[in-house]
Amino acid sequence: MNFTKLIAGILVVLALALGLLAWQIGSRPEPASVASTDPSLSVQVPATEQNPAEALHDMVILTQSVPAGHKLTMADLKVIQVATPVPGSFDNLEDVLGKVTVQPMYADSPIFEPNLLQGLSLQLEQGERAVSIAVNETMAAGHRVRPGDFVDVFFTLNGQDEQTPVDTQTRLLMARTRVLAYGGASVETPPPTEAQLREEQAQNASGSGRNNNAADTNHLRPENARTAVLAVPLEEVHRLTLAEKYGQLTLALRHPDDLGIPDESLFANLPPALRPASGRLAPGQQLESIDRAYAGLRFNDLARGADPQNRKSTPPPSALNPSLLAQQAPVAASPAAAAEATQPKRPRQHEVELYTGSTVQTVRY
Repeated sequence: MNFTKLIAGILVVLALALGLLAWQIGSRPEPASVASTDPSLSVQVPATEQNPAEALHDMVILTQSVPAGHKLTMADLKVIQVATPVPGSFDNLEDVLGKVTVQPMYADSPIFEPNLLQGLSLQLEQGERAVSIAVNETMAAGHRVRPGDFVDVFFTLNGQDEQTPVDTQTRLLMARTRVLAYGGASVETPPPTEAQLREEQAQNASGSGRNNNAADTNHLRPENARTAVLAVPLEEVHRLTLAEKYGQLTLALRHPDDLGIPDESLFANLPPALRPASGRLAPGQQLESIDRAYAGLRFNDLARGADPQNRKSTPPPSALNPSLLAQQAPVAASPAAAAEATQPKRPRQHEVELYTGSTVQTVRY
């Protein structure tokens, strides 16, 4: 009986001790969370409490290898998620779709901006070429031309030039031609605005010393332009280059809403420099587009406008220069030479001497 009471007392004491321990643990305050820069000491959050959208980043890569000059399609692209964003990469398919590669690229490669074609070539329409011409203040509307403007290109031929097969003439060469660049400014890098120019002038006047910025924009100023880049249809490139070489160009600035262009069907087609192979063209068929450009054009045909009667009517320069006339005039003959020239010419005679022993006989015939 005493042994049973002893066991019961021990159990009661243990129960009280366990209850006291549980109360102490339950009443202890939670320690404040301290951020640690050491990744090894960071508290691991259960996977159910993580937010993958905050931890991962989108990046566009290639699904297959592509060559240089390839236009990217949806089949070439996909988006993957990476833990760390890659500087310079794309995270949106729309930013890459339709762009053209400048070098071969392999599958699973990320795409960066230098991998894609940029520049004025992307501003050209189908069948256009970017052609540069020399400009100055006189022929380019007083340097009032800006990138994005439309101009009419006229050319003038000087009939006094011996290389020109026709009289002096001026005619429209190309109508409503788009200007891609004028000097250092282009449709991608426009010239400085009036506000920027005033700010530069104020800085220069106050001596604030931003001369480097002014020097950086000098090449963008229209008054410093020496060349202009035009968007020219492929079949008209040879006309522009010939007209610039043998004539004088003039850029006439026009309003963008003016859509008028000449009806080329009213005029004869200029013959090509290269004759098409016999039988390759149907009767009445004309060369077009890149075939017409490949066939080329002669300057004489451009100047005469496919009209063989369109020739220079003025006398040659030698006829207008008295010194040249004196050099080309025949020299007056002497009186004896003139009298000899007026006498009828006698038939030419031949003589033969025959020797017979010591006798010599002359025979004329």
